[in-house]
Amino acid sequence: MSTARAYSVALVGVEGAIVEVEAAIGGGLPRMVSGRLADAPLGDALERRRAALQSQGLGWPAQLVTVNLSPATLPKAGSHFDLAIVTSVCAAAARFDPAVLNDMVLLGELGLDGRVHRVVWHAGRAP
Repeated sequence: MSTARAYSVALVGVEGAIVEVEAAIGGGLPRMVSGRLADAPLGDALERRRAALQSQGLGWPAQLVTVNLSPATLPKAGSHFDLAIVTSVCAAAARFDPAVLNDMVLLGELGLDGRVHRVVWHAGRAP
C-alpha cells in the first residue's frame, strides 16, 4: 500500500487551521473510501474529483483509494479541499515525489474538466 499526504485549511471561526489530507492506495477492490469527511458534500464530491483527474488524462487509480482528513475534531466543510485530496491521491499513486507537498497548503475547488477554481470565503460561513 502506498500513501501520501498534502495539507489544506479548515475555517474555524475567522481563523484557519491546518488539515492533513492523507491518501492511501491499495489493499482492496477499486473504489474510494473516505474517513473523517464530516460534511456530506465533501463525500458526495468524490466522483467529481475522479472526473477532474480523468479529464486531464491522469486517470484514477484502479485500486482501493482511501482518503482521510485530520484532525477529526476540526469542522471540514466545503469544496476547497478538492485540490489537496486529488494531489495526495496522485502522490500516493507515484505520479510525482510526495516530498514536494511537505511545505505547501493547497486550497482549490476542481471543475469536471480539471481546472482549479479559486476559493472565495464570505464572512460568517465556510466556503
